[in-house]
Amino acid sequence: MKLQPLQLYRIRQVIRITILWILIGIILELHNAINYNPSTGNYFFYPHFGDNMLQHLLITAAGPLMGGLLFGSFIVFYLREKLKTSSYGRKLFTHSLIYIGAVFVCVATVGFIGALNDNTTNEFIEKLYDAIINLRVFRLMFDWYFIVIITIFLLDVSEKYGQGILRKTLLGKYHTPRKEERVFMFLDLKSSTTIAERIGEDAYFDMLKHFYSLTNEAIVNSKGEIYQYVGDEVIVSWTEADAVSDANCLNCFYKIREAITSEADEFNKQYGVTPAFKAAIHAGSVATGEIGLVKKDIVYSGDVLNATARMVALCNHYKADLLISDLLFEKLKTNKGYHFHYLDSPDLRGKTKRLGLYSVTTINPSPSHNHK
Repeated sequence: MKLQPLQLYRIRQVIRITILWILIGIILELHNAINYNPSTGNYFFYPHFGDNMLQHLLITAAGPLMGGLLFGSFIVFYLREKLKTSSYGRKLFTHSLIYIGAVFVCVATVGFIGALNDNTTNEFIEKLYDAIINLRVFRLMFDWYFIVIITIFLLDVSEKYGQGILRKTLLGKYHTPRKEERVFMFLDLKSSTTIAERIGEDAYFDMLKHFYSLTNEAIVNSKGEIYQYVGDEVIVSWTEADAVSDANCLNCFYKIREAITSEADEFNKQYGVTPAFKAAIHAGSVATGEIGLVKKDIVYSGDVLNATARMVALCNHYKADLLISDLLFEKLKTNKGYHFHYLDSPDLRGKTKRLGLYSVTTINPSPSHNHK
């Protein structure tokens, strides 16, 4: 079975956590195992496990390996989803409790392997006890607690910036403005003001959070990036290659529709309404860079953004749920999964050149695509 991009993204997160923890574990072990003899003035390496430095590092790397794969998978695939609406304090408390259990598994694993490789004449249970209950282990537990908390913090920061953006920011990719060819989708809720007035601001905000959470998986699985949330509007961005490949930018719209349709009963039960939406997709060149001093952000600047915003406002006029530009149509017209219908070339405010608009519908849509 082919893995979805969101699943691959989470697997990569677990792998990165595991590799990072192994590297940190090796550095900590080197620091703790190198000792100084004041009488001779020499440094020496004392392997707590095994007969030499290599054996010691390989044995102690088993703990971070187990912790990264098991604890990292539990955090990324399960716990973060359960705690996504919790405060940071509650997340910290929950992760601290789970850390105690996870570190016990790691320490027991390393201690067991170390006891097996202990060449002394003591009983195995005594070797295991000495390997687990000592000042060195307590010191490592203290160090790893902060490593785990920092890992959770970095995952939160990464999600705030968006998929892959934190890494690019740390590498300085956006310190100097650069030109990119990108595709943007402006996805806007229909009748948002009317719904907000009917169900109240608090319920409407909860509905927006529910709606946005459902869009996330569809966007990531379509290789898109969430650029911004602007009130009741989501702006999604792709590289041109990712957007056109397998018609990802169009698939994204219909995957979101499927996700909302599947939750229609839940929306009606909680809010008395199922949100409907419209979208416009356009391609073009943008300047990309980091701006801000007190609060930094990665922004895109270009005519394509203004044009897409004008396009989504015309959805009601043309009675279309999804509009694309003629530029994007030329790149997608050979796709056999969709039907494209030319509508008009309106004079968009702020543009000197007219832009052709096409409506998009699926060919033989599934029941989940028949959104009312």
